[in-house]
Amino acid sequence: MSLDGHLDTRPGEERLLLSSKRDFDRVDSVHADVDTLLVGAGTLRTDNPCLLVNSAERRTARIAADWPEYPLKVTVTGNGGLDPDGKLWHHDGDELVVAVGEAAARRARVNLGDLPPLQRLPTTTVWPTALGILGDLYAV
Repeated sequence: MSLDGHLDTRPGEERLLLSSKRDFDRVDSVHADVDTLLVGAGTLRTDNPCLLVNSAERRTARIAADWPEYPLKVTVTGNGGLDPDGKLWHHDGDELVVAVGEAAARRARVNLGDLPPLQRLPTTTVWPTALGILGDLYAV
């Protein structure tokens, strides 16, 4: 909550940053230390994140360790309502959309075109299937 009592910014307002430089650096460090960043579609719509490793030094260290420069960015959606203009799709690094169910997969593909690869999951056993796909196909 911000000092003025708001829980979030209103549509059309610039995002209110409630964290310090130290906090943002800590988040960047976490991003640099993982192979995958998972974000729900609701967070994607609300926050419009890039999910990058901002530090050039950390990106260089990832490459030296034979990792990709950026973690794989995975979005999970239950309805496919994703914005093709979202920052996630237009910044560095690879993305993957995990759509739960056929209808969500169709809508995501219509909304996003060929922007990211898309994996459709059955509406049952979502997480075991998603983790299997990430492990088997993406080695994460």
